[in-house]
Amino acid sequence: MTSAATAPAQSQSLYRKYRPTSFEPSQYIGQEHVARTLRNAIVLDRVAHAYLFCGPRGTGKTSTARLLAKAVNCEAEDPEQRPCNQCASCAAVNSGSVVDIIEIDAASNRGVDDIRDLREKVRYAPTQLRVKFYIIDEAHQLTRDAFNAFLKTLEEPPDHVKFVLATTEAEKLPDTVASRCQRFDFRRFPVESTVQHLKNVAVSEHIDAEEEALLLIARHSTGSLRDALGLLDQLALYGDQNAEKRVLNAETVRQVLGLSHNERLIGMVEAIAGEDAGEGLRLITEATDAGEDIHQLNRQMIGYLRLLLHLRAGGKPPEADDTAVKLANRFSLDQLTALVRTFSEVDAASNKSSYPQLPLELAVVRAIVGEQRGANVVEMVQPPAAAPSRPSAPTPTPAQTPAPAEPRSIRESRPAADTKPAQSTPAPKPAPTPPPRPAAPAPPAGQGNEMLDHLQANWAHIRRDVKAENSRIAALLSSADPANVTDDKIILAAPYEFHRTKLNEDSVRQVVERVLEQYVHRKMAVICMAPEDVPQTFAATAAPSPAPTAAAPEPEPEPEPVPEPTTISDPEPEAAAPQEVASEPEPAPQETVEDPVEPDPEPDEPAATKATAESSTPAEPEPVEEPESDEKADPDAARLQAARNIFEAKETKE
Repeated sequence: MTSAATAPAQSQSLYRKYRPTSFEPSQYIGQEHVARTLRNAIVLDRVAHAYLFCGPRGTGKTSTARLLAKAVNCEAEDPEQRPCNQCASCAAVNSGSVVDIIEIDAASNRGVDDIRDLREKVRYAPTQLRVKFYIIDEAHQLTRDAFNAFLKTLEEPPDHVKFVLATTEAEKLPDTVASRCQRFDFRRFPVESTVQHLKNVAVSEHIDAEEEALLLIARHSTGSLRDALGLLDQLALYGDQNAEKRVLNAETVRQVLGLSHNERLIGMVEAIAGEDAGEGLRLITEATDAGEDIHQLNRQMIGYLRLLLHLRAGGKPPEADDTAVKLANRFSLDQLTALVRTFSEVDAASNKSSYPQLPLELAVVRAIVGEQRGANVVEMVQPPAAAPSRPSAPTPTPAQTPAPAEPRSIRESRPAADTKPAQSTPAPKPAPTPPPRPAAPAPPAGQGNEMLDHLQANWAHIRRDVKAENSRIAALLSSADPANVTDDKIILAAPYEFHRTKLNEDSVRQVVERVLEQYVHRKMAVICMAPEDVPQTFAATAAPSPAPTAAAPEPEPEPEPVPEPTTISDPEPEAAAPQEVASEPEPAPQETVEDPVEPDPEPDEPAATKATAESSTPAEPEPVEEPESDEKADPDAARLQAARNIFEAKETKE
């Protein structure tokens, strides 16, 4: 409720002293669409029972509600003259002594009990005016139960009661409440209207204010006329009060509000355009040492970049000068958009940082480095990406992690050794799948190598672009790397089955393929598989001799398995090793067909010792190829069985 007595004019704030007293354009500024509708409603006597005033702070919602209450209760005979500001009702409203205009703060009167009290009071007739007005400020803060209790009264109030609900967050109001009111949206005041109103107030208050000072105040108020008048009132007290006229200049405004000069903003933008991070950081330090507010500096930076963005997009803002036009032409539209986005994130980070200027400094550096990312940062990313090393590294690791894979290389040197791979790991056996190996060399080796190197060098940027579209998919890619490229496919290697399953889903692959298309400039399918299953076509062509690559896995099995199986075939590994080396380069014609077929029928020797382990091995005991080694069959089988038991025990333990 307003105060019963009017305080002396000197003690009133300017925004209270200069509230509009009528709907005339000279008094009521900036909300013409509201003024015209309400004036017509008063003239035609069609004032609604409830209004909803929405808009940012300081745009005149509560002042308009008071003005509407005064106009409805005005006693002037001509409706077009209401409010007349001369009758007893208008005088009572202007003085604040009227008791029939009740203002309720919904933030502190938000419960069901408060609404019940309101429902009781609306029944009583007004004491001074014809119509009683209830102005509920910040109405969105009422509880849901309070809204439900208020609905019936709001929809059908008594004839002598009108409601005005004011809120800055209309989206929080229930639809059942909003639909029972006439809604008016209040807009932010334009800078030009604010400056003109400040000029009129400054003249009335005998304040000698510079044009630039009023412009700074208007921009700083961000469309809130109440904030602008409050700043003018505060800044007018800064000067010499003994002078006949108080003087307000731009330097005073900058000093009191902690604003930076335009020259500093221009210097920071020029530093970004010239990629001079040192100059940008120096200007921020200079502003901090001068006592300027970092938040204000960042807001000014955003405002200036927004001005350049409008200029680059073809607009012609009235506040733009030749310097702004030249700076705008030094950036592309995409660059200015990215800069505005970068500096818009600084405010939230500054509140959490122990060094308030640090987020702004990082934004300046990021804005500069971001332009060089394609040239300089890629070079720093390349060493960890290490094109050939990443895909080649997974191949030995799968041979080490599954313990049965290493005994396989030991036993393959003997005719009966093929039985172990089929028994221990049936799943990894189809994984290497020899048939895909001859199909992989279809694309040109040189072209695939170049594309693979290109993808590995830019993989960090690819993940970043995927994260911009879907952060969940980017998390899946964190453990995947490009391992091979065929004619129309990009093969990714991921050690975890969960990641492989997700990355092979259509919805996920489409996102990754869409991003990769920007890097390879054509549509290619993406397949994710285990590192040991990736066909190493290009890695093989890159190495001059396949022998060392084939011999590499042979020394690795020695530390892993127990030395007993290796000592069994001391005379044979040397003869068998070249067979493995020789069979590795050309597995296609002979061993690719026989490896998958004969390992299953040949386990005669282990089948004699452990026939129940495999369901398929006892079914095909036909090829008995060991009559010559009958004397050694029993000791060999026993040793083989002992080695198998050791590996099986190790597997179960793991």
